[in-house]
Amino acid sequence: EHSMVAPDAPVVLKVENLNAGKMVQNVSFELRKGEILGFSGLMGAGRTETARALFGADPKQSGKISIRGKDGQLREVTINSPQDAVKYGIGYLSEDRRRYGCVVQKSVTENTTLATMEEFTSGIFINKSKEKEVSEKYVKELATKTPNCEQLVVNLSGGNQQKVVLGKWLCADCSLLMIDEPTRGIDVGAKVEIYELMKELVERGMGILMISSEMPELIGVCDRIVVMHEGRISGELSRGSFSEETIMAYAAGQAV
Repeated sequence: EHSMVAPDAPVVLKVENLNAGKMVQNVSFELRKGEILGFSGLMGAGRTETARALFGADPKQSGKISIRGKDGQLREVTINSPQDAVKYGIGYLSEDRRRYGCVVQKSVTENTTLATMEEFTSGIFINKSKEKEVSEKYVKELATKTPNCEQLVVNLSGGNQQKVVLGKWLCADCSLLMIDEPTRGIDVGAKVEIYELMKELVERGMGILMISSEMPELIGVCDRIVVMHEGRISGELSRGSFSEETIMAYAAGQAV
């Protein structure tokens, strides 16, 4: 259990009336520093689409996104591409790890530094020694079970692939991380390690938005849970009032 987020913790992300396609309609919420905010709902409720719109992976029609900058000020930003999102300190671990999370045919080192490639590149030359040093630091920190950093990610287990991806975003120094189905297809031991990593990230002051279809996971890990139904937010629960029945009712679009 990580400690409750202080109610006066600064807001790192404020989303107002976000619209993107049919799947994201008038979505508004806030995410605080050090908070794990869960997104629940049935398949097709619009959770992934919300994250993709925020990350600039899908176009938005309207809405306001404000991010807390390094100076502590919350200000509106324009995110038209994932590059913009990363620039504003937003990381995204997609459910489709093979497509977005890591490049499985590359090594652990290469994957860890993908998000911050420009930091390791001067002109067109990649600083291999710096890249290796940084990735080894994160592999050690994440206790990633890989024989060495040159191992191809395709040869790692799902849980370890996920840890490589978390390492990538740790490396990118983002203040806000969206994670879609973080433990899908991962064995129980690795799940616990991923929850530990998430806890460590929020303790460092990151805000995490976690989309999950597993209710026990949401109830066990989150500070608040937002529930979506047909593209809209249908309810919100705080830790202390979490219950599977209430989440299910909101997910079905019923008033509670």
